[in-house]
Amino acid sequence: MIKKILVVLFILILVIVISIVSLIVFVDPNNFRSYISQTIKDKTGYELTIEGDLRWHIWPQVSILTDSVKLTDTGATTPLLTADNMRLDVELLPLFSKNLAIKNVFIKSAIISITDESKGENAKNNSHAITDTSEQKPTEDKKNPSNWKFSLNKFEIADSTIAFQHNHDLINFRNINLLLEKNNDKNLSIELNGDINKNQQDLFYSLNANIDLTQFPEKATIDLKKLDYTYNGIANVKKEIKGSATGVFNYQKTPMELNSQNLVFSINNNDFTSKINARFDNKPTVNLQLDSNKFDLTPFLQKNEKSNKNTSTQQTPPVVSNVAPNNNELSALNSFDGKAKINIKEVKADKITLGNLNIDVDNQDGIATLKDLSFNFANGQITATGTANGKQKAPQVKLNTKVSNINLNSFFTQMDMAYDLDGIFNASGVLETNTLSTAKLLENIKGNANIIITNAKLNNINIQSIIENAAAKYGDKDASSENHKKYTEFHKITTNAYLNQGNIQLNSLNANSETLDVIDSSGRVGMVGRDLDVNLNIKILGGWNSKSETIAKLQKVTIPLRIYGQFSNLHYQLDIAKIISDVFSDKIQQRLDKLRDKFEDHDSKDKDKDKDKDKDKDKSKLKHKAADILGGFLKK
Repeated sequence: MIKKILVVLFILILVIVISIVSLIVFVDPNNFRSYISQTIKDKTGYELTIEGDLRWHIWPQVSILTDSVKLTDTGATTPLLTADNMRLDVELLPLFSKNLAIKNVFIKSAIISITDESKGENAKNNSHAITDTSEQKPTEDKKNPSNWKFSLNKFEIADSTIAFQHNHDLINFRNINLLLEKNNDKNLSIELNGDINKNQQDLFYSLNANIDLTQFPEKATIDLKKLDYTYNGIANVKKEIKGSATGVFNYQKTPMELNSQNLVFSINNNDFTSKINARFDNKPTVNLQLDSNKFDLTPFLQKNEKSNKNTSTQQTPPVVSNVAPNNNELSALNSFDGKAKINIKEVKADKITLGNLNIDVDNQDGIATLKDLSFNFANGQITATGTANGKQKAPQVKLNTKVSNINLNSFFTQMDMAYDLDGIFNASGVLETNTLSTAKLLENIKGNANIIITNAKLNNINIQSIIENAAAKYGDKDASSENHKKYTEFHKITTNAYLNQGNIQLNSLNANSETLDVIDSSGRVGMVGRDLDVNLNIKILGGWNSKSETIAKLQKVTIPLRIYGQFSNLHYQLDIAKIISDVFSDKIQQRLDKLRDKFEDHDSKDKDKDKDKDKDKDKSKLKHKAADILGGFLKK
């Protein structure tokens, strides 16, 4: 029994050896050179050049080896692809029936150059269309009298590089490993990984997908099983951006469309679901729906802050020059039309947290109409509608904005700004800007706004105490303050504001509380310099020290108070000496007027009397009355 098995094995080995020897002796691989080149020419329009002789490689599988190969477009000055060698793994038995069945094409260390020099007639005119293999069989048979048949089951590229030129930028695709394999006649599976380098920025990617070509070229379906990516940039070397994506994409040739289904992707542990419908006419039209529970922008902001610091000093002259307005940051809006709806329940950016972010925008002919922008912030809500114009030399963004019930304590805390003003902030107005740069946004916002702050508290300054203590220094001890609070409260603050060059100009500023009113005041708040300079006109109301006659007199005049300085270190200026002097000057004048009237009355009576008889006596009485009046006033 064992001998019979050994004999059978020996016969099989002998048949294989004879077959291989026959293959080497009777089938010259160089016979396939022109056939392979012509087949690629017919199917792609590109010319394949194989240098050197083709040779058999027997172990571990039957293969045809080549020397260097080049793939060139018609009319191009440089090859599209160059490789040191190529291996074709073929099936042995089909060769005897004139069928070149290639199990695998393996290219190692290839260099693919997609530049202006490598683009020929096919790339520039896009005239060569890939058609169904079954439709080309009769033509192939006519062109090849030998009736050789060609089939490919697998295509593989390892450790290769692609140099891609886009405008004046050169992007390098390195360490490319591609595996393209037929599942059946109309279905392919693809595995691809590598990394992309540009300007010291690196992107690693790895994807796995199935491609359904049942209705190709009219339709195709790409089932993206998984796409993983990792990004590192020079401005953000400590924190990488990574994520994954899955989804199904449906392609249609006429009209050319690409639609997505079940598209799910992640960015740094932030998960998104999306739907994309894109139509590629003369001008592409893109409709986007994006939803997420959370989006943390902190890594992106840290990267942008560093990049802004690095570039701001280098780009200062162009920013100041007159050439800057020619660069419209919204010019990309002219290249497509589309709509976008974005709903994110929570957005974080360092200390800032936005809730229920909703964006509804429609872009047509370079002008984006913002139908709705709303989000919750600092216990309140901000809503806006407006337009963004990308057709002019400089970008123009105009927003009709409404701010409702923003808690200033929470606002300044999240913005990481020192502050001395608390309260509930409400505002409405029209704002516009001609830049999208975060570093220059505050400086370029312009517009008018009506502002109302309720339950306001001005911390670290007690206006009532300032006036009382100042009055006490000028001789009225009863005017000393009994209010030891370190803040001033207002029921409501209202003002009309004008924003320009990072400053908020306040006009018609009014405020009221139980103890004082602020009327017809004005000032400036610097959002860039984080400072303010406000001139307040104050009317004293009740609730003050009732024992002080000075305070009682001050209640009848308007007191000017200036508050100025940095948000974190405010100062005040109050000329109480002049105010009290003016008050008492008015009182003295009133007393003197009364005294003059009394003299005039006495003089008129003297005319009817004997001027000489009681002259000395009347003058004596008049002097006593004047002394009584002045004495009473001086006591006060």
